[in-house]
Amino acid sequence: MAEAKIQHYVPQYYLRSFIDAKDQLYVVDRPRGKFFRVPTKKVGGELYFNLINVKGIDPFAVEKALSEMEGIVAPALERVKAATSLTNEQDRSAVMNLIAAVALRNPKQRAAIGEIVNQAGQRMLAAGLETRGRYDEYVAAMKAEGTPVRETYEEFKEIVKSTPGRFKVSQDFNILVELQFHDNLVQLHQGRRWQMLLASDGSGGFVTSDHPVCLRWSDGQDHGNLSPGFGVPGTEVIFPLSPKLVLRGTFEGEENLIDADRGTVAGINSLLISNIHNQLYAQDALFNYKRSPKDGISSGATLWQDNVFLAAGKPKDDKIVALRSK
Repeated sequence: MAEAKIQHYVPQYYLRSFIDAKDQLYVVDRPRGKFFRVPTKKVGGELYFNLINVKGIDPFAVEKALSEMEGIVAPALERVKAATSLTNEQDRSAVMNLIAAVALRNPKQRAAIGEIVNQAGQRMLAAGLETRGRYDEYVAAMKAEGTPVRETYEEFKEIVKSTPGRFKVSQDFNILVELQFHDNLVQLHQGRRWQMLLASDGSGGFVTSDHPVCLRWSDGQDHGNLSPGFGVPGTEVIFPLSPKLVLRGTFEGEENLIDADRGTVAGINSLLISNIHNQLYAQDALFNYKRSPKDGISSGATLWQDNVFLAAGKPKDDKIVALRSK
């Protein structure tokens, strides 16, 4: 385990469903505007992504737990794909755990949580500096703890104003949040009704990405700044299992297996593409997608040259809310 430097937030056993005959993934890298083919171990991970730095705890404890989880989920995933069904309760539970883990443990989610914490800290600072009296109370409290504050009221206000992003979230904090929310998210996924979409021959197949759990409003309408939540009615979760199968979970729908034609597959791929962090993964470049319901079907072979796709990778103000009930 000490040699496990690259730690994957998208499990390799999951990505292997999308490899080609040479055991490689077709990758479209949005930040670099390039495509290439690599083994699964080369993508979906970061240096020591799951490393813990807490006294008395094995630094690789999370990585070891995920390895144990793989022993349960990987064979269950294969059985679900072969049966094209979630009727086996143990296999269903394993897949729900996979979806929860991938939804919570990724750089995009961690960045969003970090920004939420930072903004909350900034608001607390602003409230503390609202009046000189509040600042004096803060200074007195810090001195009582043995930490002198040398800046004047005006100097401190200028520091706060000129240095945003002062509140940084540690990796240990992120991992703790992921662990705390995991079981709740599994239960929410269990409460959804999961439809399986089977890609038809000649459709090009489904894709996946480094952020493969797509949460969206199921009515397809613009809800402004209101973010969907995993516990909110009127939402759907889309999760690709393989180039042939995608799961679509809603609170209001039915559990069935439906055939997805070329247009339907292209539409689902567009949602998955819009949800990526940096990279898209596919079995090959023969997949299809659509920029919008009104647009025609485009070929995956040219996605890396698609300016609309590339522009969508620019920083935005999107916030990710993992759990929210109505």
